[in-house]
Amino acid sequence: MKKIALALCAVAVAATTVLADDVAGTWNVDGDVVGNPVKFSTVWKQDGETLSGTATLEGKETPVTGTVKEKAVTFEFDNVHEGTTYHLVFTGTIGDDGVLKGSIAVAGVEGTFTATKQ
Repeated sequence: MKKIALALCAVAVAATTVLADDVAGTWNVDGDVVGNPVKFSTVWKQDGETLSGTATLEGKETPVTGTVKEKAVTFEFDNVHEGTTYHLVFTGTIGDDGVLKGSIAVAGVEGTFTATKQ
């Protein structure tokens, strides 16, 4: 009986290590794409591995969608800048310090970003 209880405990511990990090809340994003600053705040809700929320850029809110798998986070949204719509995709990893770092893909070019949770 003790062996069964120990085995169940081991399975429970292993299962919790593969769960997605809790990223719900407000994040401040600071990045750069080919010398162009990318700075905004985003508010996320999380349902399992699914993200939803808004990003506030240039005083406008835009819908955000994304995913979280363990420490890997991907989110994306469309932004209209000077009459042109751009689709931005952010892919990053949450470090042990809680900071999200990664790359930005937009209009065929890439940049980098760092995001910190408030």
